[in-house]
Amino acid sequence: MPTSTSWTLPDLHEHLQAAVELELLVIPPYLCALYSLHPGTNAEAVLIIRSVVVEEMLHMILAANVLHAVGGHATVTDPDWVPRYPARIPHHTDSFQVGLLPFGDEAIEVFLAIENPSYPVATLQAGSDDAAIPRAMELSRTREYPTIGAFYSAIQEGLCALDADIGHDALFTGELARQIGPEHYYASGGRAIVVDDLDSALAALEQIVDQGEGDVTTPRTGEKFDQEGNLAHYYRFNELRHRRRYLADDAPAEPTGAAIEIDLDAVYPMQPNLRVEQLPTAALRETANAFNIVYVRLLRQIQTAFDGRPEALTQAVGTMFELKKSAIDLLRIPLPDTSAHAGPTFEYPIMT
Repeated sequence: MPTSTSWTLPDLHEHLQAAVELELLVIPPYLCALYSLHPGTNAEAVLIIRSVVVEEMLHMILAANVLHAVGGHATVTDPDWVPRYPARIPHHTDSFQVGLLPFGDEAIEVFLAIENPSYPVATLQAGSDDAAIPRAMELSRTREYPTIGAFYSAIQEGLCALDADIGHDALFTGELARQIGPEHYYASGGRAIVVDDLDSALAALEQIVDQGEGDVTTPRTGEKFDQEGNLAHYYRFNELRHRRRYLADDAPAEPTGAAIEIDLDAVYPMQPNLRVEQLPTAALRETANAFNIVYVRLLRQIQTAFDGRPEALTQAVGTMFELKKSAIDLLRIPLPDTSAHAGPTFEYPIMT
């Protein structure tokens, strides 16, 4: 991997594009768990997962802003890397797979592993298919880091090294028109930062780490576990794991506060990691592709925003509501000769 004295601008661009890919990669698994909850049930779980999804979108935007500021170009519509699930987390020495699972304890354990890569990782998902690993993720194995926090720290180190080596004017060459600001995307737990220098770039990456990534063996300085605090993603998922909220003086490992009611009977029994080609009937494949058409539209709207039209994110927010409706249409359909139901496949390009 690059050292503090060997960073090049292509190194930095590659790492920042991988950061965009990483943040987008984890959104479909979170959405599958969210959509699999029966409407009107499991209210606290819905609020927790939805809040994380909104912030993961913000993280993707922040990574793209940094990439654009240093003259790169973020993409979320390259079929060579858009993942087929289960998919590997890029740039991780203990690379593990994340898949599309219904809400439940297995999914929560995977989410904890995503948000805290130093946490003992669950066994790889069934159905491993190395041949399906996207090209960019395969290449990323040549530069691996022990945690996602270390990955982002390396990017911050690269930014500092290049700013010192080639200077601000040679590093920050991006067009301001590609920046997405707080007026274009709102997340209650954070804000989009316009990046135009080293300080703002470091602040954008630090916000990503603060909200969920990196080691969480102890709370960050000043962090308390309370209902008013903005807990890191790991802690939010740990509340679901233990079915309890954190109190202000709780130890990080185990919340002891108010109980969280979870009804696992109010979850659609989605077949994990489905693909359109595996569905047994033409009608099911058509319904799955209807979902994927909406998903592709969402990716293209995000890409349009990254290409200099940030107002397209307003359309993307609306598309997210359509995506949920299309997912529930699938989740309500039992698969023939099994107790499982269909579910969203998140495939791009559209599979037939």
